[in-house]
Amino acid sequence: MSMRALAFALAAFVVLASPAHAALDHQIIGGEQDHSLPATGDCDHFYKTTFTSFESQVHDQEQRELPLEDVERIQVTTVQEGGLSVRGWNRSSARLIVCRYAVANSRQHAMRVLGSISVASRNGEIAAYGPEIDATQAWWVNMILYVPRHANIDIEAANGGVALRNLSGRVTAHSTTGGISVAQSTGHYKLNTESGGITLDRVTGFVDATSRDGGIALKVAGETPTIEARTADAGHILCTLKGCDEKLASWAANRTQLRIGEGVPDIRLATNGASILIAPVTY
Repeated sequence: MSMRALAFALAAFVVLASPAHAALDHQIIGGEQDHSLPATGDCDHFYKTTFTSFESQVHDQEQRELPLEDVERIQVTTVQEGGLSVRGWNRSSARLIVCRYAVANSRQHAMRVLGSISVASRNGEIAAYGPEIDATQAWWVNMILYVPRHANIDIEAANGGVALRNLSGRVTAHSTTGGISVAQSTGHYKLNTESGGITLDRVTGFVDATSRDGGIALKVAGETPTIEARTADAGHILCTLKGCDEKLASWAANRTQLRIGEGVPDIRLATNGASILIAPVTY
């Protein structure tokens, strides 16, 4: 498979565009995610774009420095369409950039909604709150969070996705319809989505990634880890690593299960019916 074809295949897993709340009495809220975008630290270049059919949209941004003394685990909860980007750095404290958005059919109404959105951050717990979403108004919060690389993190996301970069701690992340991506990281990861996809790009350590209806893409650099992959009959596993040769790997007859290496797997991948792509890094 050529580099261009492989890049296209990976993008298919992580770029999503679909109405998430089409039942809001003819108002539409949808989102598009592109986890391949370069990492930035501002709201204008966030990896997730939300679009609506409301006539007016307003937003604001703030930055907070968060002390982490005596905090053993950081817990982040996003709501509605909000996305989360977490990046490791070499500091003992955390920095949170909050990007708030509100929409309505008039600017005055949207400003009132924006003023009622809040993000609480205390003792390692971060969560967004706001007014009811209905046919007249909606809101979401994107968060950019810088944490010590070795931080332990729990993430609960709704329709927005999660992007993790440069981490080395223990991370659990669940997303409903948004995708999850991990890049250039090591550590211990337990990832789960319902209909969003999962991408793993140059991730070492231990990974347990499960997606009910979304695809999974794994890009491997260097030595091939021990991998266990399985999908239901409706899915398919495509592996272009040298270690995927039938002489070196164990395949199920219908090619819905794959085992590379022996012993406890470093990486476990599972889907109920979507496809799994395993490929080398080519750039």
